[in-house]
Amino acid sequence: MSKDKSFINKLNGPIAVFGAGGFIGFNLLQKLLERRQDVLGLSHDPKNSWRIKESPKIQRYIQRCDVLNILELKTILNKYKPQTIFNLAAYGAYSDQQNIEYIYSTNFNSTISIIEILKRNGFKAYIHAGSQSEYGLNSSGPFEDNDLIPNSHYAVAKVASHYLIKYYGLVEKLPVIHLRFYSVYGPWEEKGRLIKTIIEKAKNKKLPDFVDPNVTHDFIYIDDVIEAIIISAVKVNKKIFGEVFNVATGKKTSIKEIAFLAKKIFRLTVQPKFNRMQNRLWDMADWYGNSNKALKVLGWQAKVSLTEGLIKTYQHKYG
Repeated sequence: MSKDKSFINKLNGPIAVFGAGGFIGFNLLQKLLERRQDVLGLSHDPKNSWRIKESPKIQRYIQRCDVLNILELKTILNKYKPQTIFNLAAYGAYSDQQNIEYIYSTNFNSTISIIEILKRNGFKAYIHAGSQSEYGLNSSGPFEDNDLIPNSHYAVAKVASHYLIKYYGLVEKLPVIHLRFYSVYGPWEEKGRLIKTIIEKAKNKKLPDFVDPNVTHDFIYIDDVIEAIIISAVKVNKKIFGEVFNVATGKKTSIKEIAFLAKKIFRLTVQPKFNRMQNRLWDMADWYGNSNKALKVLGWQAKVSLTEGLIKTYQHKYG
């Protein structure tokens, strides 16, 4: 990832990463710390983040910050006055995160609080984490300005935050961007996620039980996502204030395809078993993204193939 290293040097500091204990936020923080020291990782519960606990070298860059606590937000943001802000704080993306009030307060209300505080101190770039789920039922390679038909409370909250970012960019002329991530996977992913489970089972020459083989995803490797996040912060300018970009590969992969791909890569003799688990409410048979806008405007596109990504993920965990 030589390209993103040069972009890291161009980021305006200090740099703040909200959601630093989460999957994407933690990977981003690690990547930034390879090149920079003026980085602050913010987590609502760092003492209980397994990622942070397993990474003692970065713990001194971590600070507790509950995005729902206005006093904490003001204290930290007024003290450090970050110029580049990456907001990866989120709740509701996983099936076990069902507190509806918390979904909206974390994904929407806190965004207002953060940006309103940042406005007073001034900042150069604010990158907000959106989601493929904003498209919901409109899942077949949608463009950024296509219909949003959210099919979960999490999706509705992310759509609301998208319009908030659009308002701040277009009306208040603030340097803010919204990125819609597709199915991100890779090192440090949450336990129970599909690809992490496949990797763990493959170590023991097994495969997990699968859902409907026709369900599809647009799987994108974490390094590609981190590069998109960093590039968008460097390239933000008045022409794209408030814009939204899809962060996807543009390729759909069915559960059947990834099962047999894993079987081939890891030389497994077991046969995949499908329809052994219930589909999630938001699973789709034709779910993939379109990131042409990101290529045209930001010069970004995904590079890591699914085969390469699976191997990288396995090697990171097991060597």
